[in-house]
Amino acid sequence: MKIHFWENLSFTTKTISLVIMLVSFTVITGIRYHVLVEKISDTSITQSSDIMLVGYKNELKDVVDMTAATLAAAVEEIDDETQIHGIFKHLIQNARFFPDKSGYIFIYKKGGTVFVLPPQPEKEGKNLIDFKDPTGKLLIKELDAVAQTGGGYVDYMWEKPGKGLLPKLSYARMMPGNRYWIGTGVYIDDIQAKKEAILTTTNQLTSSYLKTLYIALGAAVVFLALPLTWLLIRSIVKPVRELTIVADQFSRGRMDLTIPYIERADEIGKLANALDRLGMSIKVAIRRLKK
Repeated sequence: MKIHFWENLSFTTKTISLVIMLVSFTVITGIRYHVLVEKISDTSITQSSDIMLVGYKNELKDVVDMTAATLAAAVEEIDDETQIHGIFKHLIQNARFFPDKSGYIFIYKKGGTVFVLPPQPEKEGKNLIDFKDPTGKLLIKELDAVAQTGGGYVDYMWEKPGKGLLPKLSYARMMPGNRYWIGTGVYIDDIQAKKEAILTTTNQLTSSYLKTLYIALGAAVVFLALPLTWLLIRSIVKPVRELTIVADQFSRGRMDLTIPYIERADEIGKLANALDRLGMSIKVAIRRLKK
């Protein structure tokens, strides 16, 4: 007859094994939930950053497109470059936008020569096609290239007054007539700042929730699972052990034993009543044999 390993284990061992498996499953589930929450948090933060970046891109493009149309209309009948320069400069010199007033319009000739640059008028007329930002990026060359291919974005590092070098994003496109390209930029350091703020808030919320969850699970194991397991073992193993002793004594001829747990209505009670009936049957059989 084949005997399985599980069948050879005591009830106590089986019960403890089941509890260990249940606790292990709960712990693993908690860990996987923790990992899932972190992944969701990271995804949400990334998507929020992407949405903010898309918003900046749309805003830059709208500003440039609108300004390009306005400037083109203002010089539509003018061919003299000096006059065009004066009109452009007059119209954009004091134009500032974005909450911190860091946004301004810049205009270059095709090929990278500065035409109108409100913050640094001393550079007007200079060719900056080989100008590099602190990371070595040829930002004017790249802006000139994307402008001539229909308009596009370039990110780079730029000095922000009072705050040092910060990441910046610019959009550039050709103006009608294809002699000049126009652009503007926005500092995007606040995306990282807002990303960190969202991350901090999310971590605080998830950490608080997970801490509460783990405390609840730990309390459930300590105050419910373990006591109930102990009660289960005590309510079954102890009676089974005592009834086993009674059965063993029956086999040795002792018939004067009191059967415990007869009053119970569960399986232990049924086993006790079965032993009681067995004892009575044995007693009857012995009396008949004596006669």
